Amino acid sequence: MKLPLLSGRQVLAALQRLGFVEVHRKGSHVKMEHPDGRRIVFPFHNEVDRFTLKGALRDATVDVEEFLNHVR
Repeated sequence: MKLPLLSGRQVLAALQRLGFVEVHRKGSHVKMEHPDGRRIVFPFHNEVDRFTLKGALRDATVDVEEFLNHVR
């Protein structure tokens, strides 16, 4: 499934709706953690690269369709 072009702010908000909490931010990268221990790191840019985002979601075992349901 192809991801839409999203901003870092949209990605952050969707992950927060999925239960992730921001634990660290340095430069343009945000690290978030879920209560069950999953972690995700992504670049907080105006446009987050689709390939980068898909890989980050895969690493954090977040289903792409579930993620897209939380994007507004």
